[in-house]
Amino acid sequence: MQKLKELKTLFLQMERALVAYSGGIDSTLVAKIAYDVLGDDRALAVTAASPSLLPEDLEDAAIQAATIGIAHEVVQTHEMDNPNYTSNPVNRCYFCKKANSTTPSNL
Repeated sequence: MQKLKELKTLFLQMERALVAYSGGIDSTLVAKIAYDVLGDDRALAVTAASPSLLPEDLEDAAIQAATIGIAHEVVQTHEMDNPNYTSNPVNRCYFCKKANSTTPSNL
């Protein structure tokens, strides 16, 4: 319960929050707390959509976000366009994180 209190306190100190949102257990909890603390106009869940994300996973994320009530945006990423990523090197996560994406409209 201490960690939950710390998370709420962290959000209380923020003007706004953007949650990297996969729709999994961890990001759903963080999104829910952000929404509960900041409200619907100051919390945003963002999911990166790419060919490496299954369409049903994106749909599940959208359903979970709607259930929470948090605003949810999807940004398209283009890591598959980068041969440094598709060659699957050990540092592929670096290239994925640096992938070209569009910015959510309300940031």
